[in-house]
Amino acid sequence: MRPRNLLCVALCLALTSMAGAQRKKLSVGDPAPGLDIDMWVKGEEVSIESGKVYIIDFWATWCVPCRRSIPHLSELQERYGDQGLIVIGISDEDTDTVKPFVQQQGDRMDYTVATDRRNATKRAWFSAAGLKGIPAAFIVGRNGKLMFIGNPLADEAQMDLILSKVLRGRFDPLLQEQAEPVLRAARRARKVKNWRMAAKQFDDIIALDGRVFADVALERFEMMIVDMADPDAAYAYARDELSGRLFRDDADALCMLAAKIISDPKIKQEHRDLEVALEAALRAQQLVERDDPPLLATLALVRFHRGDLQAAIDLQTRAYFIAHPRAKAGYKRVLSSYQEAAQRIPSDSPTS
Repeated sequence: MRPRNLLCVALCLALTSMAGAQRKKLSVGDPAPGLDIDMWVKGEEVSIESGKVYIIDFWATWCVPCRRSIPHLSELQERYGDQGLIVIGISDEDTDTVKPFVQQQGDRMDYTVATDRRNATKRAWFSAAGLKGIPAAFIVGRNGKLMFIGNPLADEAQMDLILSKVLRGRFDPLLQEQAEPVLRAARRARKVKNWRMAAKQFDDIIALDGRVFADVALERFEMMIVDMADPDAAYAYARDELSGRLFRDDADALCMLAAKIISDPKIKQEHRDLEVALEAALRAQQLVERDDPPLLATLALVRFHRGDLQAAIDLQTRAYFIAHPRAKAGYKRVLSSYQEAAQRIPSDSPTS
């Protein structure tokens, strides 16, 4: 082959390689693309900013599954809006089609809605991810990276779980992928009672990121207190490793630890150390500058099981009044159970 022909072949191969690199499939963990919007039909103009969490939903007025997913997306916006969530529904239809549909939906479609500019946004997200059908949702984390790609209706449970973890800073898709085989090995070792191997593998995962894998640390604690039946070692781990190091500045994880000690049905009653639970809950309270319903409810739970019924009622009442409207029913049920328990105690009997 002549040198000129060789050069042409080499150039073609290089261009083909570059085109392949440019067509790399958009995946979880990648930076989120931008938005190219024709018109903001409902809500204010939005851009992808660090520090906030987004659900980008591709939909159409003619799509029946899309319409079925609308109430749930509205619910997520209402529930998590004060935590920095912004839900954006993007249609590739013209504005004259989308606008009357959105107006007809009213509060049922209670999130930001926009129309795409010449399908540019859909190509950058939906097509780049290799998706074929709508509805299709993307979760963007506070770091501007994609955390989830899927169907908001068919994959609703998975999307909701990931969203809750993303909002709490407990999800990293690349770390999750890295940890998954080690976690499976740890659980196999736990099942065959190879405690030493299981503990090492749990610790290897936790070392990747103690915040992301706080639930793994609690799983290690559970193994010690339930499977190994060694509460002394379990609570030494809880005090030194969890409360003292891993969870020291993590109010949410401290509440998780307190609630697990109090309410995990796998833990024997005689193995529930209420002092450790109280220490964890009080430490969490010190870390949070404002009243937080889940934290107050955790403190109330600990106080209730310690026999401090009035303190439990007062804390749960505060949690109920400041809770999100959709969550109030749950807080009210717990509050009623505390009040009923207090009524069953004679007035001349101490409650603590």
